[in-house]
Amino acid sequence: MSLDVNNEEIELETTTSKRNVFFWAMYDLANTIYSMVIVSLIINRYVLVIGQLEYGMSYGEANFLFGVVAFIMQIGIAICIPFLGALSDNVGKRKPFVISLTGIILLFASLLGFFHDLTLVFLFYIIANVAYQFSLLFYDAMLPFIAKRGDIGKVAGFGVAWGYFGTIISLFIMLPLISNDISSDPLQGPVVYGYSGSWFTFVLPMILFLVFTIPFIFVREKQKKGKRPPVGKLVGNAFKQLLSTFREIRKHKSMLIFIFGYFFIADIANVIVIYMTPLVTDGLIIGGGSSTWAILFIIIATFSAVIFTYFVGKFGQKYGGKKTFYLVGALWGVALLIGIVLVFTTPSIDIGGNIPFIFSIIMGIVAGPALGGTWTAQRIMVVELAPKEKFGEFFGFSKLSGKLSSAIGPFIWGTVMLTYDIIGKAAYGWAMISVGLIMAMGIIILSFIKKESS
Repeated sequence: MSLDVNNEEIELETTTSKRNVFFWAMYDLANTIYSMVIVSLIINRYVLVIGQLEYGMSYGEANFLFGVVAFIMQIGIAICIPFLGALSDNVGKRKPFVISLTGIILLFASLLGFFHDLTLVFLFYIIANVAYQFSLLFYDAMLPFIAKRGDIGKVAGFGVAWGYFGTIISLFIMLPLISNDISSDPLQGPVVYGYSGSWFTFVLPMILFLVFTIPFIFVREKQKKGKRPPVGKLVGNAFKQLLSTFREIRKHKSMLIFIFGYFFIADIANVIVIYMTPLVTDGLIIGGGSSTWAILFIIIATFSAVIFTYFVGKFGQKYGGKKTFYLVGALWGVALLIGIVLVFTTPSIDIGGNIPFIFSIIMGIVAGPALGGTWTAQRIMVVELAPKEKFGEFFGFSKLSGKLSSAIGPFIWGTVMLTYDIIGKAAYGWAMISVGLIMAMGIIILSFIKKESS
């Protein structure tokens, strides 16, 4: 299958090789190690401890500072994403970008653990995370070029589900490091670095990231025929394509609605990824706020994601992107409702056969496929709505929406968490209510999409 655009032939994949899909999905597994270990498990609590111990901040102030930095970082990413999407369409090769950006992630994420200076920690985290977000754009845009159109929903779901094995592998390896629990909440005891105080905690997951990226090197992707133009012309063509799409996007009404609605839906996923660990330890206070239990809780959610996200992809393949978002919204609604009720009704949750603990486990089981399903539904929807000659660019526009959301989400969450110094862990309940309402707005907006496929 091909299309002639600007005298260059763009080809989509017409067959699906299980071997090739597996190599592609291995990068989902590899980058999930960074996302879940560095972003979800370590960085927020690391900043909370540094802020309180080294700079004399309160818990709420350190939380707010992290939200502000995340806001600024994601705004910068959002500005760049559409251009990079257009660039990927013009280059016609996405794999080299993914590999190069991965090298940047590995280097700067590894450096995080060597310093307790907020300026350096934020600088290294921003560089690593910007590279990570950019790599996802090029990686997602490979989908129509490594699998045939009819298999994209299934392949997208498989990639996300398979990726969660990266979390399981890395977290099981991390467990022995957590004999000395980190404590970032002054209401629960002395604030200490714990396992995050060791450089090894940051370097080990990056070694795993590197190892599991190796199969991705052997992925075959359909590419533009003909000689690649000079860099200057590539950049110029990308800008021209971007400006053209800005002018023409009014013709893609369904895509516009999706981009707007996804802004609200992506908020909840971005927030939960960043604040998952403090939510379990300082909000729900499961197992006395133990970080060991927080990791076990994440492993439970991850196993659930591995098992059920693939079926979310199958559901999307059969019923389309819009109905997949309805399913994802319902899953998030159940998980948030359980979390909100537990925060407001239980001072803490003891591990055992009691009702609060059982419901906290149910919350984790439901949240797993809700999180994985969010990314799966986004991939399916873009492929449904985007012209095939502009897959990379439209992925870029959808990610523009997601990145703007990931700027606003942590800022709103961090602002709500300023009340923690006054109302305690109830602040987590109000924070979850805020992201739940934002997500509901996104689902309502997506209901106005009438066109199910391009």
